[in-house]
Amino acid sequence: MVLMKPAASLFLLLFLSVDVWAQDAPARKWWHRFHPDSLLKRDVKFIPIPVIQSSPETGLKGGLAIDYFFNTGSSDSTRPTRDSYAWVQALYSTRRQLILEPFWQIYTRDERYFLRGRGGYLDFSEYVWGVGQETVDKKAYDNVLYNRIYLQTKVLRKLYGRTFLGVNYNYSDTRNIRFPAGSDILPTLQSGTGDTPGLTQSRVSGLGPNIVFDYRNNAFSPTQGWYGEYAVHFYTDELGSGHRYTEHQLDVRKYFPWRGRNLLGFQAVAHLNEGAVPLRELPRLGGPFIMRGMISGRYRDRQMVAAQAEYRRAFNRFLGGAVFGAVGGVAPTLAGLADAKAQVTGGAGLRLLLNRKKNLYARVDLATSSDRNLAVYFRVMDAF
Repeated sequence: MVLMKPAASLFLLLFLSVDVWAQDAPARKWWHRFHPDSLLKRDVKFIPIPVIQSSPETGLKGGLAIDYFFNTGSSDSTRPTRDSYAWVQALYSTRRQLILEPFWQIYTRDERYFLRGRGGYLDFSEYVWGVGQETVDKKAYDNVLYNRIYLQTKVLRKLYGRTFLGVNYNYSDTRNIRFPAGSDILPTLQSGTGDTPGLTQSRVSGLGPNIVFDYRNNAFSPTQGWYGEYAVHFYTDELGSGHRYTEHQLDVRKYFPWRGRNLLGFQAVAHLNEGAVPLRELPRLGGPFIMRGMISGRYRDRQMVAAQAEYRRAFNRFLGGAVFGAVGGVAPTLAGLADAKAQVTGGAGLRLLLNRKKNLYARVDLATSSDRNLAVYFRVMDAF
């Protein structure tokens, strides 16, 4: 799956993109640097920015992020190399969540290798309603606290064209998991059909093959092409995992430009597991990228599938809009997905062009779900 940059202060990012870190030929007059066309054409490189994020999973978050955009190609490269980027952030939320994370997505020269990953430390809290389709009422959740160190990374070598093959590794060490006193959810997870492992702590370490078909024209906000990825993780004792299971991940995306200013995008994802998956690692519906409008983790189980569609239209050179919808479900077994209750989400949003050279957008999305939740998301780059 493609991993994306978190939300940022939209207007601060637009302003700072013309600061001393932006590399471009000087304008004829100093005030020309602040003309909208000049701002959007700057060759953004290295940008430290204040960050403001909002989502129902975290509340309001603030902090500092350092973004670095670069290209590993050269004038004598045999074919164009798409832009790469990396960032590191330190955030703190109104729900007392501390997040320290780096992220990277790199295409090496001539795109011989594709490297992607993220990691970090979280002093975090998340809402838990239980496991499966039949959960407690949306207002009867447990606010579960924990500390987590994690690393997700992949190294892939180009086979041909834009097809890459390699390995991916996932490590997650979640400790000091605390359910609230008098929890009604915890007993259901400890016994009966629940019997969910990893209720006090969990450590997983998994390695496996990964294939990526990356025929998008842009990694930030694609306007044409397609993307496909299939990855497997084998979590075993030999790799230091405290839980033994196998995880399959599938992500497929397709983009259809239509009459210049219009775009139709489609995405389908599946997370399928065999074995005993700890609570923190269970696939979940919801979040800022797919099933927008549903709080991440509202429904979780060993198997998860979801699909979304989005219509985007450019209103002018700087502003655009989007309408989107998604459907998904969870189940304990693969066969059970056929009978899974479909959860539906949808919404609309605005898109603000931050940099024309990199086709980099900021987005504000307002979304709702079939359980009548309402969510607002502020993010940089499109959802998929």
